[in-house]
Amino acid sequence: MDRFEFSKVLALVISILFVCTVCFVSLVWAVSDKMPEQLRIGIDILGVVSTPFGIIVTGYFAKSGVENYTKIKGSKKDENNLK
Repeated sequence: MDRFEFSKVLALVISILFVCTVCFVSLVWAVSDKMPEQLRIGIDILGVVSTPFGIIVTGYFAKSGVENYTKIKGSKKDENNLK
């Protein structure tokens, strides 16, 4: 990594948190007797974690899309200036 990019680190941390939460809820669900209360709590936990995950990842992809568009547009200008 050439430079510290906050958006990449944030997306990575949120993704790891989401995967760990899914694994934790799955483990609790598998070990328990699958009581409805425990399932509801697991679904609530996933709901709390999935919202920031979706927002952060969507924002990161939007940011990288704009950056890539700017790079492509800039490279086309450079090609036109060389001709």
